[in-house]
Amino acid sequence: MKDPEVELRRRLHNLQTGHNLTYEEFCLYGIRNLYKADKAAAKEFKTTIGIERNVKNKIMRKL
Repeated sequence: MKDPEVELRRRLHNLQTGHNLTYEEFCLYGIRNLYKADKAAAKEFKTTIGIERNVKNKIMRKL
């Protein structure tokens, strides 16, 4: 069963980009983009922890 909201986003995407994706292709496209977004967010999170660890180590050395 097709979700009307997804169908509307698919049609809008097809108009904006000039693609002609089917409903199933658009769903896979959305899943792939979510996966990429999660991967990037996890990478940024690890980087932040590394920066905090380095700052903490520098402060501890100065004490």
